[in-house]
Amino acid sequence: MKTETTKPKRPNLNFKLPLFLFSLILLTFSCSNEDAEMLDTQALEPNIVEILESYNRTASNAKISDDKYSDSEPTFEILSVALAKTKLASTVSKNRLTVFAPTDKAFEAIGLNKKNIAEVPGIVDILLYHVVGQPVYSSDLVSGPVPTVQGTDVIVNVDGDQVLINNSIVTTADIKARNGVIHILDSVLMLPSMNLVELAISQNPEFSILVEAVTKAGLGETLAGGGPFTVFAPTNQAFVDLLEATPFTSLDDIPMDLLTQILLYHVVDGYVFSNQLSNGFVPTLNGAAVQVNLDMAPMVYINDSNVIMANVQATNGVVHAINKVLMPPTLNLVELASSFDPEFSLLLEAATTAGLAGVLSGEGPYEQLTVFAPTNAAFLEFLGLSDVDEAKTVISGIDVGTLTNILLYHVVEGRVYSSDLSTGPVSTLNGDFDLDLGSLTIDGSAMLVPSLLNVQATNGVVHVIDEVLVP
Repeated sequence: MKTETTKPKRPNLNFKLPLFLFSLILLTFSCSNEDAEMLDTQALEPNIVEILESYNRTASNAKISDDKYSDSEPTFEILSVALAKTKLASTVSKNRLTVFAPTDKAFEAIGLNKKNIAEVPGIVDILLYHVVGQPVYSSDLVSGPVPTVQGTDVIVNVDGDQVLINNSIVTTADIKARNGVIHILDSVLMLPSMNLVELAISQNPEFSILVEAVTKAGLGETLAGGGPFTVFAPTNQAFVDLLEATPFTSLDDIPMDLLTQILLYHVVDGYVFSNQLSNGFVPTLNGAAVQVNLDMAPMVYINDSNVIMANVQATNGVVHAINKVLMPPTLNLVELASSFDPEFSLLLEAATTAGLAGVLSGEGPYEQLTVFAPTNAAFLEFLGLSDVDEAKTVISGIDVGTLTNILLYHVVEGRVYSSDLSTGPVSTLNGDFDLDLGSLTIDGSAMLVPSLLNVQATNGVVHVIDEVLVP
């Protein structure tokens, strides 16, 4: 992103003063001259509208035709005409503002030109949606919502050297004017006019089943007036595919609690545009997280669902259309371990003996837990045994305090995904163990099983390991 600053031309003083007179003037007016010079400099700088027009004059010789512009320099004739015909030019000339300025090519890309720009419905609101009520330089921008003069926020995303305003890239930043600053955009910012529910309805029938499900679960009011939210929105075909693959024949067959949890698993708090996504896990309102996979770019996967349409902005969030319904975890940590039976039957025996089964089921003081879960083979090696039933008998006879200390050394509070981990100490409910992500080892020997990381439960996450950890 290049930065451009408009520098005023200073007058050429083409005469000399006698030395004594110059010294007297300098002595007498040293303070006031500094202020005067500042005022003169500011007065010589063009305002925002004049700078836009200066680009048009500079590029006038590079025009290919009346409606085609040179690739070398941006022009703003359509924006200038729009400001003039809406009588906003005076406002933009006099007030302290930031203008996100789409080029002529940006307007042409959506079918607008100097002749039809003033006829666009709501053109005043669209123009004011490109204006912030104070000068904001690129160094002042941080990711997040920024209120515009129109009243609706634009979403700023600062990603390294690239700055995006909604989905528009800032191609040139910090063009200084007497009354503010201009940032050039490569596309026109489209003012959202519908909330998330209205947006889904407007696409009817493509998302009519989603809208029906949201209404059925009583989430319509939240998604219409709350937020901002990011919604991964399954198409009608995605719901049809789900019903064909499950015992449910219609939405009416899905238990209400399950339907609610499925829908909440598609909603993320805040604005998340596609360029803000990275490989890893994103928490949802369900409590569990969805996994983002960008390894097959330009395709974006959310769990096993492909994003087929991205970044559709609503007044209270953003929608990404997906081609599969995302299914959240439905088993708690104990149920999940039991579902692998007999692979983790010894771990369950130990948890039951130590009185921790209720805690791992979600009944204890911890809402979310992460368990580094040793397999049956790990317990057998730890005990020096080969028979699972014999091992259960031995485990049931171990001192409860000793067993509890061992088990709590395998448990971390909260949901900790592999993408959240880093090499170094990891705090468990019974002290710290040492993690080496390079070798995927814990305390120098226990191995994380790569294919069994991030197994989600309703109340936490499981990472499978091949040894029992000893505090």
